[in-house]
Amino acid sequence: AARIAREYDGWAPELTALITAGRTAPVLRPLHALPVGHRWDRVPGVTLLGDAAHLSTPNGAGANLAMQDGAELGKALAAHPDDIETALTAYERALFPRGAAAAAAVAHDPTPQEMIKFFTGREQPGI
Repeated sequence: AARIAREYDGWAPELTALITAGRTAPVLRPLHALPVGHRWDRVPGVTLLGDAAHLSTPNGAGANLAMQDGAELGKALAAHPDDIETALTAYERALFPRGAAAAAAVAHDPTPQEMIKFFTGREQPGI
């Protein structure tokens, strides 16, 4: 934790305490994302939404996409109450371009190293 806290030297103590005051050691966790343009073939009676449909790195867009997915799926089901397959097909037709656009936007998000350099004006070796 001390090594990580040194990377934030000069930051507000209230923020660095989130690193130094914990009772457990920091754990490095990999971040995963689906490829831009990921899609699947229709499977009768099944569809995906949220992270299952467009897993991306945690930048805030995932929660927004999941809520939009739920709303769009609900609208498609309401529009076709007697034809689930038509509803799911309509939902997925809109889902794929929306997910691809979000994935493309995330692909341009700065890396943690780029963010640190932006805020501090200096490179952060070893991150």
